[in-house]
Amino acid sequence: MKKANLFAMMLTASALLPLAAHAQDKAAGAAPVPQAMMQAQQKPATAPVTESASEPAAEQPVQHSYTVAVLPFTASGSDAKDMADEVPILMNAFMSASPDQMMVERADVDKALSEVELGKSGTVDPETAAKVGHLVGAQVLVTGRIFPVQRDLIIVAKIIGVETGRTYGETVSLPARGNIKDAAQKLSDKVSAIISKQGETLISRAKDKEDVVAKLRPLVEGMKNLPSVSVTIDAMNMDRTDTDTSAQTEIAWVLEKLGFTVVDELATNKKADIDVTGSAMSEFAMRKGNLVSAKARVEIKAVNHADGKVVLIDREPTVAVDLSPQAAGKEAQAKAASALAERLVKAIVDQR
Repeated sequence: MKKANLFAMMLTASALLPLAAHAQDKAAGAAPVPQAMMQAQQKPATAPVTESASEPAAEQPVQHSYTVAVLPFTASGSDAKDMADEVPILMNAFMSASPDQMMVERADVDKALSEVELGKSGTVDPETAAKVGHLVGAQVLVTGRIFPVQRDLIIVAKIIGVETGRTYGETVSLPARGNIKDAAQKLSDKVSAIISKQGETLISRAKDKEDVVAKLRPLVEGMKNLPSVSVTIDAMNMDRTDTDTSAQTEIAWVLEKLGFTVVDELATNKKADIDVTGSAMSEFAMRKGNLVSAKARVEIKAVNHADGKVVLIDREPTVAVDLSPQAAGKEAQAKAASALAERLVKAIVDQR
């Protein structure tokens, strides 16, 4: 009986403790603890949610990188002739340290120049830059001239965008018997800075297909009975036949979105009004780190089926950079095809 009374007293005391504590807090002016907060305090703490290590990391975009070729410099004056050979070699070495510039080997440059019969004394202007750039797989060319002014030598570098024709210039000066290495280093730093800052004006990025269509749409608006067109372009990517012909797809897509009827003559017996045939080829150019550059050339011929009249014969060389040779080759072909699609549509419209 005593044990039972003792047990009842203990239960009563435990029930009164929270009430006493509440009364004490209220007397002291403290705000009572809300019930929701008391429940939250009683819940066990949980660790913050973190991203699972097993989830794959997001794919990093390809950083902007430019393929650059330093061509021979010209010189006037006996003191400058030796420097004309040495400065480009030094610049090629110094500029190769830039993470966003892929330098073409000097041997490849000399070979390309001999093919276009420019030689070491030749100069490159924007008109010939496209041909030289494609031969060496470069998007940017650097050429220059060294000449005396009073007791100094002036070195002028010209930076040429192969695809855009945009040109920039930089200069350095040194005493006639000055340090060639220091001058070449200073000029290299200036040229590299121009390429890094103005690179997007020197090269032609692949245009979005929607932008190409929007640009060409005013040419065909209001035209009735647009001709049907077939597009057949054989492709080679890195010395392999490419069944996924990015050039053919690019041109056919643009034509279809503009309202042309694109005919697959292999799948049907229907003949198109205009037959577009051609070839696309891409090959490895160079590698730097995890980036690869590829050069490509797309050629097309458009013929009117009814009378055999040639609508357009054209070609477009390009260079592109990506994470693999195949991806770079496809991008280069698509970029060339996009440019050709614009000229093809304009040629068709002009004949209507």
